[in-house]
Amino acid sequence: MKLRRLIALGARYLPNGVVYPADRYDAQHARLAYAALRGLERHNAQRLTGPHRKLAYEYAREVLGSADYAPWLYVYTAMNGSFREGWMPDNYFGRVVVPRINHGLNVSSFKNLTRTILRSDALPDIAYVVDGRLYDREMALITLEDLRDEVGDTSRSLFLKANSSGRGQGIRKLAASQLSDDYLRAFGNGVIQRPIVQHPFFDAIVTGSVATLRITTVKENDGLVRKRAAYLRLGRADTEWVQSDNSVRVAVTSEHGDLDESGYSQDWQRWSHHPDSGFVFAGQRIPRFAEAVALCTALHQRFPHLGIVGWDVAVTASEGVDIIEWNGGHCGIKFSEAATGPNFKGLGWERLGRPD
Repeated sequence: MKLRRLIALGARYLPNGVVYPADRYDAQHARLAYAALRGLERHNAQRLTGPHRKLAYEYAREVLGSADYAPWLYVYTAMNGSFREGWMPDNYFGRVVVPRINHGLNVSSFKNLTRTILRSDALPDIAYVVDGRLYDREMALITLEDLRDEVGDTSRSLFLKANSSGRGQGIRKLAASQLSDDYLRAFGNGVIQRPIVQHPFFDAIVTGSVATLRITTVKENDGLVRKRAAYLRLGRADTEWVQSDNSVRVAVTSEHGDLDESGYSQDWQRWSHHPDSGFVFAGQRIPRFAEAVALCTALHQRFPHLGIVGWDVAVTASEGVDIIEWNGGHCGIKFSEAATGPNFKGLGWERLGRPD
């Protein structure tokens, strides 16, 4: 039976040819990882060789405790041409690491709680919806007329994001004049945000959607928060906001915000330039990158209950930094691990899944 068919059936395929039933979580990760491997080979001729595959498989089984974690190690290895110890498979991260270091506190999914928790003005939030009712930034009850007065131009587009939404999903764009009490009751719970005008640097790459910088911060063993990874996520010409399933990701390779010479679309095709605008990534540096990192680490340090946070930020036309979203759940690490990893080496996370 072909490998693709085995993965579609939710089975585990190991290098020694053994196939056995898999639970849904690992089967889904296996499907994603093997699809990535096919994309890397088909688009970029980035292949996984036998010796490197063996190293990744043995590391998953002997260090991480299960061969179930091998598929994402295969992806990282194929993309880089060799295996590196310390890489963090995405399903190991989600199954073992996040529950231990974030303690089940997925408070970031409650978008109408963000300002209450972070206590920051670096948010595009202008109102919150709680049980269909409107509240201002200080959580005082307001009316639709109050919101329209705050916005000023009622034809101006606003963004509504529902609690527990992410990956560019669950977003609604409409003018303040289109909001109604019935609409808000149907919407339920979430945040209303003003539009962000991005820095001209990003307009040169692609217009129509705001480029988001994903910064991953970790509370390390000494209790201090530090950045561990970063990449730029760019929309396509036909999108109004960045969507994970239709975007281009470019790793940040230095503390100064330098972009990698290559970006990757969702099918893992490598691009030296943005596929719509032709903007070349090599030699480019993100403006205000150090300030964005400083903001994210400071906010995380203010809320040390979480061990890892993925921040989605935007650099604005006024040279400011806006926190668009934060993710204290399973913040995706697979692209940053493949592009610039291992990013979490030295934290001891590889031992979390082993019995004492």
